[in-house]
Amino acid sequence: MKIVAGLAFVITLAVPLSADPLGDVRTALGKLIAREPIRATYEVQRSIVSEGKFDNDKVSGKAVVELEGGGGEFRVVVPKSLLEQISREQEARAQNVEQQTPTVTALSQLDPVETSNAIDFAPTLLRMIHGAKVVSDAQSTFQGKPARALVLRLQDRIEKEDSGRVKISENRLTLWLGADLVPVGAEHLFNARFSVIIFKGESKQKKSWYFSQVADRLVRVRHESSEANSGMGQKANETVVAVVRVH
Repeated sequence: MKIVAGLAFVITLAVPLSADPLGDVRTALGKLIAREPIRATYEVQRSIVSEGKFDNDKVSGKAVVELEGGGGEFRVVVPKSLLEQISREQEARAQNVEQQTPTVTALSQLDPVETSNAIDFAPTLLRMIHGAKVVSDAQSTFQGKPARALVLRLQDRIEKEDSGRVKISENRLTLWLGADLVPVGAEHLFNARFSVIIFKGESKQKKSWYFSQVADRLVRVRHESSEANSGMGQKANETVVAVVRVH
């Protein structure tokens, strides 16, 4: 019986989503309304390496806070130990301007939008896939488990004044979907070149997300991003890893 059930599950995944896979995903995400209360620990690590004509520096820091959501409200609880660490770094920098502040660097990733998205990511995905085009839709795996890989070309969003100065070569989102069409993972690749008068540069970004459905929420349990920028003899690489642990 277990073998039969397993085969049935694989066959189900092999069936095409429908003539409108994006519509099906939107419907699945729309059901995740994030009304149930949630508490979670949010840990973020950020590293920046820059080198070139103007700056050569390397800084890496970590910060841990508590997130609380429910009843239409969202709170970030900063522990006393983190505030004390920030104070020590700022005091050290006041004494020596060359002193780094790695915890403050990590805290720049803890804005209300970024942290609230971590425990309610469905609206973010809905905004991302608005206007997207399906590139492929096929059976696949994610972290060793059956999943459906839906590859999308996202809509390029460039302000009018930048339309002639920014050229986007890649803007691709891959969604790995579970049997209920709720994403279990995603990857976004974005490459662009830009020019302003004599200044020319390039930006390459990669973001990976791992999801878990907790009650009526799509929780971003892990986020990994890397970004490389170059131009005018300067290079900068930034990596961010954020982890959510639901209590």
